[in-house]
Amino acid sequence: MPQQDNGYGSGWPPLSPVMIFRVGSRRYGLPAGLVVRECMPVPELMPVAVALPHISGWFRLGTAMVVVIDLGVLLGERTQAVRRPVDLLYCPLLLCNLPGGGSVALLVDAVCEVTRGRPAPVAPDTGDGDMAGDVGRELELGDDGIAFMLRMTDIINDDERMRLDTLMERTRARATLWAAIDAPQPDLPADGQGGGHS
Repeated sequence: MPQQDNGYGSGWPPLSPVMIFRVGSRRYGLPAGLVVRECMPVPELMPVAVALPHISGWFRLGTAMVVVIDLGVLLGERTQAVRRPVDLLYCPLLLCNLPGGGSVALLVDAVCEVTRGRPAPVAPDTGDGDMAGDVGRELELGDDGIAFMLRMTDIINDDERMRLDTLMERTRARATLWAAIDAPQPDLPADGQGGGHS
């Protein structure tokens, strides 16, 4: 079947839906559906076993433990992740699929829209080692603004995924330990010596 003109006159194939969000003063995009599963308010977060500058905490989603990454730290907008409940009150989370399985939640400053933005004209190669592919590709939005496309593999690469898995294992072990300590203990006899009943 001949390729349909997408109406943009750019030669690009039609784009999949893109979630547009803001971090700092810039807008970014991630594929909606395949990557971004849901936009949600921040639930009560629990601390991870080791505090890291870009981790706000974690929460349970069914039986899974989902780590919350402050995208503002990774993109250089702030030096420490937002953690105080009062500061998280109006911050949205993007619940995202990770390559190879699993989920992560990205803390962003605002969610703008889901769109099928138009690729902006490609700038000439400057030779400064820009990443190939869609990363940094600009999307023209309906309000004549620009959003910069991101990929999950560039937000969380293989090394970071291994560090996160190790961190969450330690956090899971700590949560199990605390749950065992908090569990009700069997009743002891009144004399507290644990002897059998006569």
